[in-house]
Amino acid sequence: MSKKLFFILISVLMIGSFALGACAPAPAPVEEVEEVEEVEEVEEVEEVEEVEEAVGEKIPLTLYYMPVTRFYYPSPKEIAEGMAADMANAGFDVQLELAGDWPTYLGLRREGNLDGLYMLGWGGDNGDPDNFLNYFFGFAGADKVGDDASAWVKSPEAREGWYANTDVAYLLYQASINPDQAAREAMYKQVENLLHEDVARIWVAHNNTPLVFSSSVSGYVPQPVGADYFEGVTVEGSDTFVFGRGGDSVQLDPAVVTDGESFRVTGQVLEPLYQYEPGSTKPIPALAESCTANAESTEWVCALRQGVKFHDGTDFNADAVVFNFERQRFTAHAQHYESQVYEYYEYMWGGFDDASIISAVEKVDDYTVKFTLSQPLAPFLANLAMDIFAISSPTAMEAAGEDYGLPSNGAVGTGPFKFVEWVEGDHITIEANTDYWGGAPTVDQIVFRVIADDSARFLALQAGDIQGFEQAVVEDLVTAEAAADLYVMTRPALNTGYLAFSYKIVEFQDVRVREALAHAINREGLIENFYGAYGEAASNFLPPLIWGHDDTIVDWEYNPELSLQLLADAGFPDGISEVTIDPAYVTE
Repeated sequence: MSKKLFFILISVLMIGSFALGACAPAPAPVEEVEEVEEVEEVEEVEEVEEVEEAVGEKIPLTLYYMPVTRFYYPSPKEIAEGMAADMANAGFDVQLELAGDWPTYLGLRREGNLDGLYMLGWGGDNGDPDNFLNYFFGFAGADKVGDDASAWVKSPEAREGWYANTDVAYLLYQASINPDQAAREAMYKQVENLLHEDVARIWVAHNNTPLVFSSSVSGYVPQPVGADYFEGVTVEGSDTFVFGRGGDSVQLDPAVVTDGESFRVTGQVLEPLYQYEPGSTKPIPALAESCTANAESTEWVCALRQGVKFHDGTDFNADAVVFNFERQRFTAHAQHYESQVYEYYEYMWGGFDDASIISAVEKVDDYTVKFTLSQPLAPFLANLAMDIFAISSPTAMEAAGEDYGLPSNGAVGTGPFKFVEWVEGDHITIEANTDYWGGAPTVDQIVFRVIADDSARFLALQAGDIQGFEQAVVEDLVTAEAAADLYVMTRPALNTGYLAFSYKIVEFQDVRVREALAHAINREGLIENFYGAYGEAASNFLPPLIWGHDDTIVDWEYNPELSLQLLADAGFPDGISEVTIDPAYVTE
């Protein structure tokens, strides 16, 4: 029997015993009363033991910190240590834990098994607010039951810490189908206020991410969204550009990943139908020359670029587009594997199979495809331009099967660079596609080299072992800004670092405890020490760069005394050092 079912059964038995006790029994002989009392004592003992078991397992209060540096969390271990010190002053005795490597960490988060507090963040994949908010807080396919959307109920989800808010999800649904941007913006601001009132997450910082380069490098175009553009990079005196990064890619099949280090590479090898204008969030044509909607915006006809070939020599055409989208949409498709998770497709397009907003992708002719939608979708072109929906060679996917995107196979697309090799934990090499439809890149080869330690990456740049990297520690940024042979370039802050709760923890189900944590963290201190002049405190999930950000929200102040009072009000006058796993979220 599962613990959840056991808990429900015990609760029913307890309610039944209380109901029976409400009726006074007739007097009984002494012997009989004593016997009944003895039985009741035994039953009460057993009942208490069973209820105690059902209350849930007690575990230490843990803060899980990320194993890699990301633009939204430079120096994650040191930031976690700073958070833990702040929490200690506010009644939270937290132990720090590093939960494996980056793929393991993301997997534990997806499965809802980071049982405590955990650090994560989000870098926008497009410039529409839907990409931030709907992905995390919108309706999943399983929530959309029946024809009356207002009756849909948001279910707790493992991958988002078991959080659910139907009011938020319904507003996001309404915003996604509304073509009026002003109306959508008002809805997103309302969502931000609801999330703030609920303390759904603790938004920590937005980072105007610094990238540091050797003065020999030119032509790098940092993007607010998606992969940066590398095809115009030149390195004086070299035909190879070596870029340092804090962690390895998870996979090179963009359909099954969510991490930026994977997209950093796939964005050079693969292309979507639309992409983003350099330095902007505006969708512009890429493999499609145009996409035109009908009056209701439920049909989009896309004219495809002709004469383009995949790196394996096969043709890019309408068949390839249909294959790529159907492979993600249909759970029974031969290239849609149970072992893989297609998170982005589900949340950008509303679900799989019949739940998908994309109800059909049809070949009109060799170079024309038609997308049919079950309802209007305001960010259609923005979604289409995301790295996740880049087009891979169907031939390569069929040949590699489930191993497509792994180090042994890499990725095969139409982009300016071709995959060469992947030595896990060390480097990925790509080379120029001299037949690229947009013109050959200016550099022959790019090497993405993994250097996990932040300071070690800077030393490697100074030594000439790499020519650029993202996110230096504050002290190294000061040095770089003063150096004649280095320069700093920034990526606009289309990102948010946050601290998440696992709502399977009983204590975090109390908004007073969550608010106590929000007041416990000195975010300005963290920004000063680890982001420098490039960071800013986050009061919204949406960065200020995105419309829908509400700058009228009164942010949580740093106030450890208020945290202690809120904890006392919630029943924890001595603070919290251990927490309880809710049996309702445990199955056997």
